[in-house]
Amino acid sequence: MGKEFFTLGASKELVELFDQAARKTGHGRGRVFSDFLTVSRCALAGGTMEDEYHETIKKGYTDGDPGKRAIDTLKTAFHLLIGAMEDTGQDVLGDVFQGAITYGENGQFFTPDSVCAVMAGLTVPSERTEERRSVNDPACGSGRQLLAVAKTQPHWEFTGQDVDHRCVQMTAINMGLNGLRGWAVWQNTLTLECNRVYKIGFGLHGGMIREVPIEKSPFDYRTIQKPEAKNARPGEPERPVEPPQDRQKPSQLDLF
Repeated sequence: MGKEFFTLGASKELVELFDQAARKTGHGRGRVFSDFLTVSRCALAGGTMEDEYHETIKKGYTDGDPGKRAIDTLKTAFHLLIGAMEDTGQDVLGDVFQGAITYGENGQFFTPDSVCAVMAGLTVPSERTEERRSVNDPACGSGRQLLAVAKTQPHWEFTGQDVDHRCVQMTAINMGLNGLRGWAVWQNTLTLECNRVYKIGFGLHGGMIREVPIEKSPFDYRTIQKPEAKNARPGEPERPVEPPQDRQKPSQLDLF
């Protein structure tokens, strides 16, 4: 196991709670953290993800007396997370993930909050605009670059995509708890393969997060056919057929 490192004080407290839950369930810390993300996402879904919630907690989290179960420890961790986010305004989940779960495995190091703030300051207006625009991070990690933009433009629409479902869930939770609206997408933005799509925003079936079927989202590339070439007259160079305009939604996002 690598050496733990944190930039936020609350991160160590959260990890201690995850370790308590790990001892109660017999799971490893990484598994507990992933399950914590799942149950937190489900808790913010306004009752639309109850089956996934119960499927997750039945794996050792409800054993024991009420108040002393692993699920009770995760509940305490969730409350701590909300308080820490309110106090710091920073990406607590990403700090825990990088500093005590992955230790930067596969070169997965998130952009520091200070650098995200500088990038946002160089890219978006420093004064809140009336115009609603969209911002996309195609390798979002825990969504901290989107959070940095939201410091000045919270009314914009935010889209984060990542190949790691843990990262997508962190982004969804971070966006939901910060009152933002947009999308968190489990997707490989190079191959365009999409696994799950979450819509974020207040009032979604009484919650903040709602899962949207891929085929009903702007991120379904499975039905796009390779454009066929055709000639106007024999001997002329082939001209590709332009894809239908209504399949271009993701490309309309402003790349950050």
